Amino acid sequence: MALSALFGEAFEKLLDAIGPDREQAGTAYEELRLRLIRFFRWEGCPNGEDCTDEVLNRVAAKLTAGERIANPVAYAGGVARLVLKETNRKQAREMQQPLAGPVDRAVQPSFARELEESGEQPARRLRCFEQCLGDLPGESQQFLLEYYRGEAALRIRNRQRMATRLNISLNSLRNRALRLREKLEACVGACLGS
Repeated sequence: MALSALFGEAFEKLLDAIGPDREQAGTAYEELRLRLIRFFRWEGCPNGEDCTDEVLNRVAAKLTAGERIANPVAYAGGVARLVLKETNRKQAREMQQPLAGPVDRAVQPSFARELEESGEQPARRLRCFEQCLGDLPGESQQFLLEYYRGEAALRIRNRQRMATRLNISLNSLRNRALRLREKLEACVGACLGS
């Protein structure tokens, strides 16, 4: 259901289910929306507002379809957990896909952006980076892209999940990333030197 679908009848039904009085329902709706956004941010979801909109759209769609929901706030919490699982599965599938073609700037690790933005020849640096990354085994490519993906809190949560999934400590994970990064930087340096 698209974001714009939460207007008219669907929005009215959602407000009616949340509270008997329009003002109270509006306040409760905003509180619910903010709670959902905080939930998704806490869970490391990169697009918490979009996920929140998806949850509210799904709840409104159920109400519009005639389903009776006794406690829409609790129901929205359950839907939020499902949306989070779907989002995590989607991210995991994307990380499993092999690297094809040039590195997209949106998923480019932060150290690659540093390489690109430093020095006199950013286009050449980026080409060398892409070539050197492509020369690494697929497992190492995926490791580096996952390790450096995201910003701040999301990156920290991703690294914790990686360590858990790989059954290693965070320190071991950092050491592995450091060795791969040094190897990649040496390759980029050699490429630029030639």
